[in-house]
Amino acid sequence: MTAITFPDALKNGDKIAICAFSSGVESIFHPRLERVLSGLTRRGYQVVEGKCLRQQSSPAKQRADELMAFLLDDSIAAIMPPWGGELAMEVLPYLDFNAIKKARPKWLVGFSDISTLACTLTAKCGWTTLHCTNLMQLHPSEEDTHCLQVFKTLELAAGGEFTQTPAPFYQSDAINYAQTPDALFSLTQPSQWRCLNVKDNREVELSGRLFGGCLDTLGLLLASPFLALDEFKKQYASHGLVLYLENAELHPSALARFLIALKLNNVFSDINGLIIGRSGVISTPEQTIDYYQALTLALGECLFPVIIDADIGHIAPNLCLVNGARVRMLAKLENTLVCKAQITTYFG
Repeated sequence: MTAITFPDALKNGDKIAICAFSSGVESIFHPRLERVLSGLTRRGYQVVEGKCLRQQSSPAKQRADELMAFLLDDSIAAIMPPWGGELAMEVLPYLDFNAIKKARPKWLVGFSDISTLACTLTAKCGWTTLHCTNLMQLHPSEEDTHCLQVFKTLELAAGGEFTQTPAPFYQSDAINYAQTPDALFSLTQPSQWRCLNVKDNREVELSGRLFGGCLDTLGLLLASPFLALDEFKKQYASHGLVLYLENAELHPSALARFLIALKLNNVFSDINGLIIGRSGVISTPEQTIDYYQALTLALGECLFPVIIDADIGHIAPNLCLVNGARVRMLAKLENTLVCKAQITTYFG
């Protein structure tokens, strides 16, 4: 069994590369960008900007070359894209994963389309990566516990561990950073995690190596050579995997198709449990089923626990989920409702 590699804990003076390998930041969002970059500097990090950062889009080859340069630069401790985007998978064919494996491991940080690269680095290179709040959300005045956990996680040394619990509230309204560059989270809507396929009162446990991200892209890649979840399990996770997924834009029927396709490709045969993030697309006028019906249709008969409406993805806040790390989740259920839960992540 091959050991997972944890990048070094971030320390004062370390360099963080701000690399837009998916989508850059157009000028109307630059004031917000300046705020979050100043926050990194205040924390004692050196900020290194990529050339693709301050424009909305760049050619795939240019984005890939910039990303490769940062991945191979042993002076870089972490890579933080500003946010996600649409087509990070465009850069995959241009990356030399054999060369990346020989470089100093470094953290890749964020969610949405960032998970396309994060999961690929974990699967093909054995590096842990961090699925969490995006850089553009990390305003230096933000006090949300999950946001602050991002830096605590990056500064955790190998052999350490941390525990998270569900957020009591979530963000219901989108924030326009062009209009309000100093906006902070406003978590006002009561949160309730649930278990899709266990309907009595009991405690369920999910444990294994953690792996996952945005279903919109990973749903197309989990059975591909870039992720090859079955091979990853054989090499790094003999005791099984805990898979997590979140939906960005898929309407309910598309969501069901993606999940059923994963089942048909035997992806679920490699996992001990599944955690699904809260979705921003519950129903659309043209759909005959809604989000929850789609989940039940695709996952209702799974033998492993399926936790839904978790703090993962495009509706803030975001748990810090370390791809490749060992996790143990304990959830106390009351007729599908998760009345108490904790997820412990182990750096080893």
